[in-house]
Amino acid sequence: MEEFDVLRREATKLERNLEDKIARYHSLAQKIQVDSPLTHRSTSHTSSSLDAAESGSSNNMSSSAANEEALLANEINRTLGKLNDLINTKMAPAAERSNKAQHSLLVKRYREILFDSTNDFKKTSGAILRKRETLELFSGANTNGIQVEDPAMEQLLRERNAIGNSIRSATSVLNQASDIRNELRNQGMALRGVGTKVLNMAGRIPGLNGLIENIRRRRGRDDMVVSAAIAACILFTLWYV
Repeated sequence: MEEFDVLRREATKLERNLEDKIARYHSLAQKIQVDSPLTHRSTSHTSSSLDAAESGSSNNMSSSAANEEALLANEINRTLGKLNDLINTKMAPAAERSNKAQHSLLVKRYREILFDSTNDFKKTSGAILRKRETLELFSGANTNGIQVEDPAMEQLLRERNAIGNSIRSATSVLNQASDIRNELRNQGMALRGVGTKVLNMAGRIPGLNGLIENIRRRRGRDDMVVSAAIAACILFTLWYV
């Protein structure tokens, strides 16, 4: 029991140390993003000398933060390794020897802490790596008067420009399609409005269809009378001759 208490205190110390370092690592990751050259570069491009000075100071700050990040990452990896060894090689066997459920639960808890801390550290480290790669690519693309000597970087920049042009072209086409869709929608609404007005007019004159039918019947009777009169005249003419 006394042996396990000593190991538990050591694990608690490593846990607090690890939490402090990971918190510092999070803060450092945010600092690297804030102090990036893209954040400090002017978008107007009207004062190139001022932009160059700002970019140079930002690069120094970013380099210092990157060095600090590398040192802190190594310390976190060492602390994770110490905690892992302590749990698996000392605490777990001690818990089995003591044969107490409380000790087994503590071992399980520290393993969960180790798992969560490792995932948190890997997630932050991956985000920093992706951010650094993005900054290198975009800072190389936005630097005026400096030729990129790395052929691979030049290829990436060309691909980036081509993708950017494609995205702009696609956006323009989508905007045009959206305008056409809105125009067609407005025309459809206008046509539906006309149809509604026609139905309303038909509803206001319920006897209109009946009136048209009566006119058609009366015209049919008139045609029959005229036809009979013409036939009688023809017969009378034939009889007279």
